[in-house]
Amino acid sequence: MKKIILVLSIIALFAAPGLYGKGVDLKVLQLNIWVEGRNVPGAKESLVKLIVQTDPDVVLLCELAADVTPSFTDWLVDELKQRGKTYYNDNQHAGVGILSKYKPENTQLLIVPGGERVHAIAKYVFRIKDLTVAAYSTHLDYLNYGAYLSRGYSAANSSKMQAPVTDPDSIIAANRKSLRDEGIRKLINDAEAEIAQGHFVFLGGDLNEPSHLDWQADTKDLRDHRGAVVNWDVSMLLHEAGYRDSYRELNPDPVSHPGLTWPAGNTDAKLERLYGVKDADRRDRIDFVYYYPHPVVKLTGARIVGPAASVSHGQIVQDDPRENFLTPKSVWPSDHKGNLVTFRLSNSAVAKEEPKTSKKLSFAFLTDVHLNRANGANRLNGLKKALEYVKKTDASFILFGGDLVDNSGMGYNSSRAQSDSMFTVFKQTVEASGTEYFPAIGNHDRFFDKESGCVTGDEVFKSHFKNSYYTFERQGIHFFVLNSVMDGEHGFVVGKEEIQWLKQALIRVPLSAPIVVVTHVPVYSIYYPVVEGKHVFVDMIMNYKELLSAFKDHNLKLVLQGHQHLYEEIFSQKVQYITGGAVCANWWSGAFHGTEEGFLLIDVDKNNNFKWKYIDFQWYP
Repeated sequence: MKKIILVLSIIALFAAPGLYGKGVDLKVLQLNIWVEGRNVPGAKESLVKLIVQTDPDVVLLCELAADVTPSFTDWLVDELKQRGKTYYNDNQHAGVGILSKYKPENTQLLIVPGGERVHAIAKYVFRIKDLTVAAYSTHLDYLNYGAYLSRGYSAANSSKMQAPVTDPDSIIAANRKSLRDEGIRKLINDAEAEIAQGHFVFLGGDLNEPSHLDWQADTKDLRDHRGAVVNWDVSMLLHEAGYRDSYRELNPDPVSHPGLTWPAGNTDAKLERLYGVKDADRRDRIDFVYYYPHPVVKLTGARIVGPAASVSHGQIVQDDPRENFLTPKSVWPSDHKGNLVTFRLSNSAVAKEEPKTSKKLSFAFLTDVHLNRANGANRLNGLKKALEYVKKTDASFILFGGDLVDNSGMGYNSSRAQSDSMFTVFKQTVEASGTEYFPAIGNHDRFFDKESGCVTGDEVFKSHFKNSYYTFERQGIHFFVLNSVMDGEHGFVVGKEEIQWLKQALIRVPLSAPIVVVTHVPVYSIYYPVVEGKHVFVDMIMNYKELLSAFKDHNLKLVLQGHQHLYEEIFSQKVQYITGGAVCANWWSGAFHGTEEGFLLIDVDKNNNFKWKYIDFQWYP
């Protein structure tokens, strides 16, 4: 029933004539204002100036005083009105509050029970033309802050310990003594009904917990993490429910853009009130704006608002200059920094000009080229012709499925110098075509003679292409290019280190995001039963079950495979597996069991539906 309601709501939305004119921006400001700004002289007035400066449509606030008359949000509405700004407020008089330029259709206070520690979540529902929007402002439980442990301080009372705790299970166990997971579950459960009706949902606040996206392998040696890799509960629960972290979506690198929000390097406040644990680097990103994806809403901006400085080891330090902070024009009112997020709401006119079924992305899949050092059968001209044919299509980039060259196999191993020469010719030829490309490694691209120092076999490949497995993203689609030719006991496998890398990389991929995998050795293939009438498993990834389990709960849509030189399609458990033939067909001597020299062209529409066709690029031996 939920899916039917959602579809009908979306149809109604697109059918509304002239909806939004040229489109509408929805700007959201989120900030913890540090006990209504009582710790910074002039803080209340500076908050009014900040709202005037940023001109948000919705303001999500926390650390308000509850049951105070008039409420802080009432006061803000009056002050902003004197400056020509009309806002409405949720009028709940709680520790959290919401202001909006749009009149509320409904406001509500969600209560998270916890004995003496009762926490509230403010909910504000409004409409922009025919789109209903549900906004939530929250301030989750501040106790039992597990991120203190790796810094050498107690999660329970922030006292200094004899030694840091870096075991992730111990950190999570201490962290779960808080009521943060109960609070975010309360919010997620309430928002399900809004989402089911096709409403746009976003939430923001001080979640008092870092994001799992900021505590992975690439940051384990930063900010006193001391090697700890932690999948924090709140962000994981939101991630698993399909929500997106607005700042991290537009700034995916937590090293160059950590987005630190606490403690803020506020020179207008007393320093001793900021650092808390003085002898550590406790800097984290704990203030967020999350949203649930909606077909007519696009995230277009996400910035950290506040001073471009933080507090570490009891001192104010400058933040990474690569980050584009929005700095205030007046006194900063808080010990936190905030978020300023912009969403673009499309209109029906745009929807008609660009229907949902129109093409979003096109790319080509070329596999099994098999250049060799003697250029037998004029292979180089064959590759050039394939690339010329790709240029005639709408493909914006090429995925290569391995066996780029004949480096090894067939009872021989090229020398390293010969291998370098072949890879150099391949790269120069492809790059001369002007089309962006992403290569996978095949069994003929690697070495098997460990005596010459090629222990993993991919050393020469990596010297030309940096990595033999990696990931990238285009138009919201996540591509994983794998090394499937590691030596296994009875055939080819995806290595243990690669599996661990894959699991970590997938943590940063929204569960709803479509995924494409490129692998040389097939995950599934029926080559031998069909062509030779027997079962041979060495030409499939031997640990394919372990590989596929890494994608559990993710939206794996398409697996592109090489190796067999046949074109075949297998559809299993909502995943399409395509063995993409071969650019060289029967090793540049004609068709291979009916599959001509060719490649795949894949088109993706606005609904992330994939369509493909096999293209014979008209090369003849």
